[in-house]
Amino acid sequence: MGLMALKRLMCMKPEQMRKHGRSQSHDGLVSSLARRNSKPSVDLKTSEASEKDDNSHCGKRPSYLGPDLPEEIWHHIHSLVPMRDDARAACVSRAFHHSWRCHLNLTFTKETMCSKKSLFEGTEDSNDRRNRREYNNNIDHILTNHRGVGVKTFILEFHGPYNTKSYNRLNSWLQIAITPVMEELTLILLSEKAKYEFPCSLLSEKGGNTIRHLHLDNCVLRPTVALNLRCLTELYLYQVRITGDELGCLLSNSFALEKLTLIYCYDIIRLEIPCLLQRLSYMEVFDCLRLQVIENKAPNISSFQFAGNEVQLSLEKSLQVKSLKLDHRCVISYAIDKLPSSVPNLERLNIISPREMVNAPMVPSKFLHLKSLSITIRGWWSLNREYDFDFFPGCFSFLGDFCLVCISGEEV
Repeated sequence: MGLMALKRLMCMKPEQMRKHGRSQSHDGLVSSLARRNSKPSVDLKTSEASEKDDNSHCGKRPSYLGPDLPEEIWHHIHSLVPMRDDARAACVSRAFHHSWRCHLNLTFTKETMCSKKSLFEGTEDSNDRRNRREYNNNIDHILTNHRGVGVKTFILEFHGPYNTKSYNRLNSWLQIAITPVMEELTLILLSEKAKYEFPCSLLSEKGGNTIRHLHLDNCVLRPTVALNLRCLTELYLYQVRITGDELGCLLSNSFALEKLTLIYCYDIIRLEIPCLLQRLSYMEVFDCLRLQVIENKAPNISSFQFAGNEVQLSLEKSLQVKSLKLDHRCVISYAIDKLPSSVPNLERLNIISPREMVNAPMVPSKFLHLKSLSITIRGWWSLNREYDFDFFPGCFSFLGDFCLVCISGEEV
């Protein structure tokens, strides 16, 4: 019934909402919220009938006995309530109609917007198309009511259709949502074939100034000027078409960035992390298959993870790096030859190598602070079996944990 209440509210025009609100009491709101704490959903018919019975029994509408709080506090309380529950409350109380329109956290996914009967799988089946159309229309209704209000957290799964008309519609949603109060923006296009170009202009104006978390999946990102992302602390790009230069443009004003994740970003060939990212402490780069060079100048990275093709990796004597995970060809040899000098304070090392022929160095460099080492080798048959890793103890001043795993053979 809760989902029906949500749809009922979304489909109301403003004048209908006002008329509906006049027939409800603030006390009805509080009682409905109390019932929600003990039941999984709100039965609107029951609550309305109960309210009518109470009114007729007492001869007058009951007054609200709760605390007389300022409007901004009520708005804050609403922002802590899940979107669907807030919509339920607004359906049975005029007092919360305005607060619902000011709800700051909007999450549009199949789980929040669809009943079990109307879930769709992204096929071209007629039922799927109808449910997807209803999903998009419901988002339209909610965002239309939020126009001019602002959204603090905006999470959207876009299920298509993937064409120019739908992309224009998506642009209009983002124009409503991205305002100077936004802190988190997550946009996930579910199709890998999507060719949607994210409107960077929305981030170059005041709208990007307060964003702290930016998560984009399956879109094109082509910033041509520096973006206004001064408060950005976390950037997550998954299958995003962006070049290394464009990423540099994106990060040029992101002085607060702390975490950077790049996955399947195939257009990046050279990745340069500038020294101005003083707060960057965590970086992940996974399967950016055209990537050839990673040059890091950020001085305070403490954790770095990389998986993909072998690249030219320059960590610029990163004294703060404590945890390192590398997954590429010849990584064991690279770790022995390069890491003791480039990351001298390393404490945790996890290396994964496919089919590597390892030869022991004559005088191995030492990891002075390494406490945990994990080595995973894929394709044990290609490892030189005469080589028994006897040299490894000579690489460490002290080592607490050592794990050697062979994927296609045995574990040592």
